[in-house]
Amino acid sequence: MSAPLTANGKIILLGEHAVLDGAPALALPLPGAMRAHLHGSAAGGPSLSPMPDDPRIREALALLARLLPGPGFELAWEAVLPPGAGLGASASLSFLLVRAAWQVAHPGLEADPGELAALTHRLEHCFHGTPSGIDDAVVCLGTPVLLQRPAVKVRWPFPGIELAPHLWQVTLPAPLHLVLAHSGEAASTREMIARVRAGAGAGAGFADDLRAAFDAAVDALEAGDDEALGRVLTRVHARLARAGASTLRLDRLVDLALQAGAFGAKLTGSGGGGCALALCPQTRLESVAETWRSAGFNVLIRS
Repeated sequence: MSAPLTANGKIILLGEHAVLDGAPALALPLPGAMRAHLHGSAAGGPSLSPMPDDPRIREALALLARLLPGPGFELAWEAVLPPGAGLGASASLSFLLVRAAWQVAHPGLEADPGELAALTHRLEHCFHGTPSGIDDAVVCLGTPVLLQRPAVKVRWPFPGIELAPHLWQVTLPAPLHLVLAHSGEAASTREMIARVRAGAGAGAGFADDLRAAFDAAVDALEAGDDEALGRVLTRVHARLARAGASTLRLDRLVDLALQAGAFGAKLTGSGGGGCALALCPQTRLESVAETWRSAGFNVLIRS
């Protein structure tokens, strides 16, 4: 058995749903979201163990065999974080498959990170049709990524490297102390996008509101003002909730985090379930985490 492979997940800090209408989005890596072991060559092309009953995965495996032809292999994989949580699981799995296929097809040859990212993005098409690229960029690079449509002018005063006309690998001025919890509910990203876009809350002002919130968040990051940034996150959650993206359990996670001393909290991802994050003073991380645990929620990570 080879050395274990690991993959990041992703957290959307800002930009859920409104990114489809031109608002910017900022995503952060979530270390250790998925892990796998590559087993030796096997007949029949790449395979997974366990093999989900999902036609999109079968399509991705067939595409991988064409993109990186070589001996077959079995990848024994495990999602460390819950599926359906809006944490970039399909990008994580795609990245693990690409890394495994590269090792089998090119033993001893170090892969170029950009090539792995491009191949991962190709596999993501099997899951999302026309993915923006933000999930696979965060998963592959392990750094924050800013999505900015070319027609949208975003003030970003921190270092960045252009990956594509709409994607930037960026650096934050200081670490953010975040804690993440799962609501216990799962939801389909595709269904939630349709619900929010059809809902009264996501009207003409929705993208404008979240663009303004993004600008306010950049101001807070530049000033090193985590309290102000937390207020922005909480305001974004309220706006997403009005658009139909939240649930009673996600709202409760936000309320509990604020009561336990978080600077701010919001859902992350498409909503309808999945996760909430809280931005905390470093001294309050464990207090927020314990408050969530005591209420019956599963705390996934602290940073």
